Amino acid sequence: MSETMPNESSVQPRPWDPFQLMDRMDEDALRKELEGVASSDLVYVVKEGGQEVVGLSKSGVDECCMALVSQGQVIREEDLQYEVIGEGEDREALFKVKAARFAVSPDGQDVRLDQVIGVKRQALYHEPAQLDLDAKVPSKKYRGKTYRELLSSDEGRDYLAWMAENFNEAEIREFVRRILAGEEIVGQRGRQLNPHWYEHGAMKAARNARFRLIPGNVRAQVIATARISGKTRVVDAQPGTLRNVAKAVPVQPAAEARAEVVGRAGPYAPTEKQVAFYQRLADSPVFSDEERKRALDWLATKATRQTIKDQIDWLKRQVETRKMRPAGESAA
Repeated sequence: MSETMPNESSVQPRPWDPFQLMDRMDEDALRKELEGVASSDLVYVVKEGGQEVVGLSKSGVDECCMALVSQGQVIREEDLQYEVIGEGEDREALFKVKAARFAVSPDGQDVRLDQVIGVKRQALYHEPAQLDLDAKVPSKKYRGKTYRELLSSDEGRDYLAWMAENFNEAEIREFVRRILAGEEIVGQRGRQLNPHWYEHGAMKAARNARFRLIPGNVRAQVIATARISGKTRVVDAQPGTLRNVAKAVPVQPAAEARAEVVGRAGPYAPTEKQVAFYQRLADSPVFSDEERKRALDWLATKATRQTIKDQIDWLKRQVETRKMRPAGESAA
């Protein structure tokens, strides 16, 4: 650590790569999963101004795989390999997972459809973290507490005084000594070994492999349903900090997010024209978000060329009759 630390006002917002940010959020979710806490976030949304970047979480990829199971398809991870490269704190592990998609008949017979390789580069050490008064104190005793909170009590200041003399990281010892002296500063913690680097790398490589085998319309269905049902984690970027903004899409309210139908091959699947007409009807503002979700879920899992005709007729009647009701009259 250098002798002087930058003033808080001199620290500029670091540009965010939205996809790296989503990867870090997935890593946090995986760490909690290893502790027995399942994540309910299926979709990540990173916003800046009127733009947003949308991506599936690891849990969202799991949800897509379950949607495929309901159609008689299953994705299986078949092989995992990795190697460690680099030296010291710059070491990285390169993971490679082979996965395949199978069609499974009701009697248990399966046919391999396709296979892909998913890869992931996983650092063994965390990137240096910022140290300021609102950073979390690395302590089991005060888990979740910030330096600012510990400074506000005699017991907390006693613990900080112990850290200033005994903590095993020189950067933190120096930082604590200076905040105890009344300075409000910003520093940087050194790199820390990630104790779960193997689990994170392996699970993310498997996620990437399975993601490549999921049809785009299935992904769109899960994203739209997650946004309607509130299983979305939204992060607002500070203006000017979002990289790759050219890949972003205009922000849409969740109620306006339209789900794409899950395609099912076969002679009884709905035609593209039927699907498009059904979706236009389901998008009508006369339907609630819950009604729209049920309609799109039915389309994704149960529709045939014959049954969709009856559903289209029902949707048309609802659109016509609900629009004709006097203002303030609720739908049946």
